[in-house]
Amino acid sequence: MQDNLSKFDTLKLATQYWQGDSTTTTLIVVLFFLALAIFFIAGFLLQKRLKAKHLRRYFETFAKERELTPQQIEILWHYSQQMERDPILVLEFKAPFEKVVDLYIHTDPHPDEELVRDMRKKLGFEVQSPYIPLITTKDIEIFQNGRMIFANNKAINVALYDKDERYMYWLAVDGDLPLSVHPGEVVKVVFVRQDDGIYSFEQPITEIAREGGKTIVKLPHTFDLNRIQRREYPRIKLDLPARLSFETSEGVVTIQGQLKDLSAGGARICVQKPLDSLKKIKYGDEVSLSFALDDTQLQIEAKVLERDIKPKAICLRTLFENIDEKIKDQILEYVQKEQLKIAQLQRNR
Repeated sequence: MQDNLSKFDTLKLATQYWQGDSTTTTLIVVLFFLALAIFFIAGFLLQKRLKAKHLRRYFETFAKERELTPQQIEILWHYSQQMERDPILVLEFKAPFEKVVDLYIHTDPHPDEELVRDMRKKLGFEVQSPYIPLITTKDIEIFQNGRMIFANNKAINVALYDKDERYMYWLAVDGDLPLSVHPGEVVKVVFVRQDDGIYSFEQPITEIAREGGKTIVKLPHTFDLNRIQRREYPRIKLDLPARLSFETSEGVVTIQGQLKDLSAGGARICVQKPLDSLKKIKYGDEVSLSFALDDTQLQIEAKVLERDIKPKAICLRTLFENIDEKIKDQILEYVQKEQLKIAQLQRNR
């Protein structure tokens, strides 16, 4: 026998010696390897099944510790399997949980929204920290103010009036919508979340309801949220005189106001006497701010991010998009110096 014979040839030669029929020999070899393949496949499937059984047992134990009911456990297990998500992660983290229950809400013939809210509460996903970014529009708090921008670029002030597991309901604060707005039109909603960021999303209008003098716009929930992070730079509260200038159809308007907070990334200015021209300013408009820091007069071009109308004042949150680096450094130095003063005062109390 030659040394370089393959194992297959050795087996074939052995069977030939024993059987003497080449066809039978080939069949025996094929059956042998087929049996070997079935053995390994069966072992793999058995191992996979045992692993899944162990995972299910661990998942149920973990879920029962969170006081989930058998029905809730079955829903989370079934839909996490459909989405090929780790069911343990669904119990531990809000993002996969929201994805799984959203699939349940939209595919189950008779979804129980109260059951979902109960799960969210038991798993600790009900209260959203103001410092953690939003995952879905379901996380937007009731009474959140924002701006709704329509296809014709007109915009109105809105506030989140109500929400459920499928839809959110935005109240038109300004009274009513433009006459051309209709269900099916895609609108953009922009809002600012304190200590977090500036959010926006686009969704088609499902329904426009008018009841008791209120106009409510019904929009479907979405996970597609755009976020601009806030607090990139340290910010301080202050009360400095400042001038606000902006373009109108009648020309440039300049108004005296007070700078209420400041950072190298933007500022908030309030005007005590609301003017009609100021009420027309909307998200994305360009304005100019002029104020003094340490006897140095600064003038900065800014973009309006938010307009807050109060009974006796109108405040604008602005973003410094193309600020000069020297001015940015000067503001950073000023803010850090003021923060140090505040810290020293607090230590001396």
